[in-house]
Amino acid sequence: MSDTTQTMAASHAVSRLPGGAPDLHHATVIGPAPAVWPGFGPRLCIAGALLVGAAFVATVALPLATYTTVLALFGFAHVASELRYVDHRFGARLGGGLFGTLSAILGIAVVVRLSGTLGWLPVALALGVEIALGAVLVGVTFLYMRRHRWVAVTAACALAAGAVLAPFEALLCFAVTHNLTPLAFLAEALRGAQRRRVLAVAATGFVALPLLIATGMPFAALAALGLVAPEATLFSAGDLTKNLGAYVPAWALHSDWALHAFSASVFAQCMHYVAVIGVLPRLIDGRSRPRLAWPEAARFRRYLAIGAAALAVGFALDYGVQRQAYALAALVHAWLELPIFALALSGMRPAQARPSA
Repeated sequence: MSDTTQTMAASHAVSRLPGGAPDLHHATVIGPAPAVWPGFGPRLCIAGALLVGAAFVATVALPLATYTTVLALFGFAHVASELRYVDHRFGARLGGGLFGTLSAILGIAVVVRLSGTLGWLPVALALGVEIALGAVLVGVTFLYMRRHRWVAVTAACALAAGAVLAPFEALLCFAVTHNLTPLAFLAEALRGAQRRRVLAVAATGFVALPLLIATGMPFAALAALGLVAPEATLFSAGDLTKNLGAYVPAWALHSDWALHAFSASVFAQCMHYVAVIGVLPRLIDGRSRPRLAWPEAARFRRYLAIGAAALAVGFALDYGVQRQAYALAALVHAWLELPIFALALSGMRPAQARPSA
């Protein structure tokens, strides 16, 4: 199958064991065709490079302002765009039973997070239960995997240990690593030399540049020129120390490296938003069969723009409340991707409808 193949995969038959459980070892599985890289033109490439450069300088010089502004402007838009991509790329491969189970677990997780936010449950307990539900998500997916099932076991055990021993730190690690998920999406969608080229470029933005920021050298260079203002912000989001906790553990908030680690994570977050809103939608096959009725691409972009503007006003009026609402939406898309990646890694392709002629 060539890199540019876009033939939709045929549906497959999954034999059943007594009691209705899927016989995963005898399933005939045909995955979806690789996505076609859109081939960005020179102007878009130059614009992208300038955008990355501007984000680099902004996150180093104005980390709090950059974090709060991109979250207010693009937070909800990125969640909606990411869910749309996941549904188009993977929705038809989730059998009805698995989809329903995952949805129910995610619904419980939202209720638990909300209970912790409203004070109905102790925060530590709510976070622990949420992470434990993440382990359950992976555990359920284990039953549908054909290969690499040890990955699901390892992930579920790590999440369970984090839920019991260090829920705050575990959720923090999850938040940091979630920014890297576009790399996994690109690796799943592309093939061959094309995948290697794209991932090499993407790794620069998602790994190399954040590591450079984390060294503190870019900050020192801009500080020598008087071009840094770490506490500056456009929103009433609290001081820098209060927001460092989004990516820095509590015991390290006053360390020398906390600011640089925060800036590095904010830059990775910016790259995540760029990839999810600007790149991944271009990989969607128009003939895919998502589970939800998403608007067509142009209309969806208009809705995103209108929604982002309205929600930015909400952040300006009450940043704290809007931030909590965003956390609930972000929870759904972030935890959903764990079973999605596990299924993609395993090669298991639950029933997919054949496109109509």
